[in-house]
Amino acid sequence: MPPLRVLIADDHQLFAETLGLTLDFDERVEVAGSARNGKEAVRLALELQPDAVLMDLEMPVLDGIHATRLLRRLLPACPVVVLTASLSPEDAHRARTAGAAAYLTKGCSADHVVGALLEVGTCVLGGAAETEREAAQLHPVAQA
Repeated sequence: MPPLRVLIADDHQLFAETLGLTLDFDERVEVAGSARNGKEAVRLALELQPDAVLMDLEMPVLDGIHATRLLRRLLPACPVVVLTASLSPEDAHRARTAGAAAYLTKGCSADHVVGALLEVGTCVLGGAAETEREAAQLHPVAQA
């Protein structure tokens, strides 16, 4: 079975690089790319077609909630796992409402992150854009 291809979206470079190195140790996961903001995450996801996205909430340009909502409409088969420092139940609710498949805090273990990715990566999630025209209208938001 090929590894699960994951896109990391986090504006803190050290955290994103460390997370990427940590995930690379697990042969079931492959880091497909890394984005520093939500807009770049949407653009790269459309380009790279990862199996899952790890998304921070607080990022510049386009936050993780809005990026998650866009990804769920543009790439409905690609689940989004939120990985954030926020312990707020309101943030967890907003992330789920936007379409996140899971909500993890940055205090969890690497094993927990990998487990969540593998779990959601094997699921087929709904939320496709209703029409090709709607997807085309949303796509320019992700353009550089």
